[in-house]
Amino acid sequence: MDYLELTIDLHGKQAFADDIITAQLAEIDFESFTCEDRIYKAYIQSELYNKELVEYTLQAIEKHLGTIEYTVNAIETINWNAQWESQFEPVDVDSQIIIRAPFHTIDTSKYKYDIIIEPKMSFGTGHHETTYLVLQHLLSIDCKAKRVADCGCGTGVLGITASIMGAAYVYAFDYDPICIENTIENCAKNSISNIETEIGVVSLLNNTQFDILLANINRNILVQNMHFFSQALNNGGYLILSGFYEKDMPIVEKHALQNNLKFVSFNAKNNWVSMIFCK
Repeated sequence: MDYLELTIDLHGKQAFADDIITAQLAEIDFESFTCEDRIYKAYIQSELYNKELVEYTLQAIEKHLGTIEYTVNAIETINWNAQWESQFEPVDVDSQIIIRAPFHTIDTSKYKYDIIIEPKMSFGTGHHETTYLVLQHLLSIDCKAKRVADCGCGTGVLGITASIMGAAYVYAFDYDPICIENTIENCAKNSISNIETEIGVVSLLNNTQFDILLANINRNILVQNMHFFSQALNNGGYLILSGFYEKDMPIVEKHALQNNLKFVSFNAKNNWVSMIFCK
């Protein structure tokens, strides 16, 4: 799947300029956003990009922020498997979970959970802070005999971990067919047979019930779909969210509370956070 990257230099703009821009771009199919050192980047699937609509949206934003200089460039589709194999070591999560590739030859006997992940072109190896943080939170929850949903599954690492931790059933979905294919392959590598996969978005949770929901996506998608998470969560169940920064915690908690979800705890790493809510 090909993507375009929109880059905006926010130096000299107000502190929350990135929030204003993200809110607008999320409405026109941009799906991922970063802002590091005041350089803002947003990503959209090439086939969804509408040049005139983007220009119109940015002109509307300029009424609030002043003149915006931006560029739009195609980004090369990354083969995460090749990149991981050449650059990364296995991931140790609190000395309890080890996430490794099939080619890693290490002693896994000291770990409680041994997870084999071959990412190919999907997100979710455990190296990114958000995946790591969700895995940390999973260690604090009893997954045994639970129904779990992995929302935006990527490689399937979170759902696979929940299954290995004893979940009775895992429902893993992603809008990207490549991710679903990768999740199925990784289930086979870990001898997992209780994960059901489907291509789609968060609305798939409608009319379903789970004990644990895992959603490592991005702030805007999370808050826009909080009602689906709440409706799909059994009473006493847990919602683990990540994919956003510490500064985004108040808005995420606000939407969770509005949907009858109670804040439990959070953990953080390099300004990224994961939050747990219960119903």
